[in-house]
Amino acid sequence: MIQLVTVASVLGQIKPAPSIDTRNDAAVDTWAQRLGVSRDDLLTAIGEVGNSIAAVRRHLSSAD
Repeated sequence: MIQLVTVASVLGQIKPAPSIDTRNDAAVDTWAQRLGVSRDDLLTAIGEVGNSIAAVRRHLSSAD
């Protein structure tokens, strides 16, 4: 059986891409540790590619 749903009900379930809140020192420190980089390197990467975790990961992995 096919269940019909509204577009709004589907779009309401989509979450924004995870990002690093640079206004939160604890979040920056946590992500720096999780990504294995210094706080300064993380902030530099965010300045270059934005605060999307996926973009930062790609940028840091391409810098190796």
